[in-house]
Order: sequence, then C-alpha cells, then structure tokens
Amino acid sequence: LSCLLRQWLGAPSCQRGSYAFYKAVSSRARPDGPAKVWKLGEFYLIRCGPQDPQCIAEVTLLWEDQTRRHLLASARLYFLPEDTPKGRTREHGEDEVLAVSRKMVVRVEDLVRWAGAESAAWGSSMKPAPCGTNGLHKTLQPLGDKLESKKMNDPAQRQGIRVLSYPQYCRFRSLQRRIQHGARGPVLQDPHLLALGGVKALPHTRLMYCRDTFNHPTLESSSFSWQFRCPSLSLRGRPRKRRGRDGKDSNSSQSESWIEKMKENVMGSV
Repeated sequence: LSCLLRQWLGAPSCQRGSYAFYKAVSSRARPDGPAKVWKLGEFYLIRCGPQDPQCIAEVTLLWEDQTRRHLLASARLYFLPEDTPKGRTREHGEDEVLAVSRKMVVRVEDLVRWAGAESAAWGSSMKPAPCGTNGLHKTLQPLGDKLESKKMNDPAQRQGIRVLSYPQYCRFRSLQRRIQHGARGPVLQDPHLLALGGVKALPHTRLMYCRDTFNHPTLESSSFSWQFRCPSLSLRGRPRKRRGRDGKDSNSSQSESWIEKMKENVMGSV
C-alpha cells in the first residue's frame, strides 16, 4: 500500500533550523479515497510487518526535514504483555500494555502503510473492559471484534484506543466506580470530572495503561534500524558524547530529552 498524498494540516507550530514541526498530517492511500488524519498525542493501531503483532503507536512529534523533504514522525510503541519477550504473567492487568524503551523515528508514509495493514481483532483474547461512564458521560466499549465490523468504515463509530499512565488509570477507575455506584447529589459537570481524574475520550474508546518498558529485540536491532528509522535525521543534540553510569553512551537519552523538549514547545503553542 503506497501513500499517494500526504499533507500537513495548518501552519508550522514552531521551527528549529531546517525542521518545521506540526500538530497534524493528512494522508490518502488513493486520490479519491478517504483522508486519514494523524494528530499529535493520539494513539493508533499499527503493524510494523506482516508477521509482527499489532501494537499501539502514540504520535509524540510530527515534523518535516525541509532540506530532504521528508515527512517524519516520532512514535512510542506499546505492546500487549503476551507480545513481549517475557510474555504475560499474572502480575499484568487485563488493560495493561508495555512500552518499547526507545521512541522510534519513522517516515509518515511508513506509519500510514503499517496502519493500513489488515489484521485480526486486536486484543480479542483479553476480557473487555467494564462498560460504563468514563467520567465525561461517554460509554466505554470493549475492543473485541468491533475492529473488523462495518462500523470501521464510519470515522464517528471507529474503535479508538488510549494509553494512560498507571496513576491516571487508577484515578479514572476510582471515579468511574464512584459514579457507577450512584453518588448522590447533583451531577458533576465535565470540568469537575476532569479535575477528579476523569478522562476526556470519544465514544468507543478503549482505555489502557502502561507502567513498564521493555527492550524490543527486533525494532532496536541494527539490522532493522535502516528500515524503521529515517537515516537522514539526527535528533541528537550538539553536546559532546558522554557515557552513562552503566558505561553506555548517553546519545539515546539526549535524543529522548530533545524530543520531549520539542513536544512541549509544539503542544504549548496552541
């Protein structure tokens, strides 16, 4: 599947050297096909290869290398525990996912292609999350087989997913239980629910949580890096190479901190 049209939505949020940063990008697989929008901070189901398990990609940064005209994205990937080297244990929760320790830099066209791959229902082996209000008068739906239903053709009905931190997830579940068990008195309005730990999510959104990371044996190997990460971009800063306490160089941590800093700049310029 080749992406024929990719277009940034809106003007650049900020610029650093030859890199222009954006908040959203639109893509079409066919000129007459529907447009898919990739937004900063949103979560999407992707499959990096035909034999790879499906995972969740959180878009953390979108930008263009204006020198080479590459449209790029930084993404953090989340996998179900059973799709990690150590597998699922009884310590893992039914809504738990694990994050790949490194954020990956990919071409937008690859992200679109991986999302377009057909696959079985993600998480069908997991028990559906309890249905009920999510704190914003929306209804939570189990992920299940609806990923392959006819509703997938309707963007308004498309199954969504979102990954929370463990403290966020605990606050959300606590608030959900309080509301389900009939807290008496006037119904709280949305701002109050958000302040108490409610989560702003669209209908048909499955909420997961992450509290741990792991080293992915394939995505972080040198043999796969040339295909997965764009070689034309260096996110490493100018400081001299230093070594961490474990004897490994700190280029990876410099890259991570640079991405986080630029993400704050972009998100803060609304």
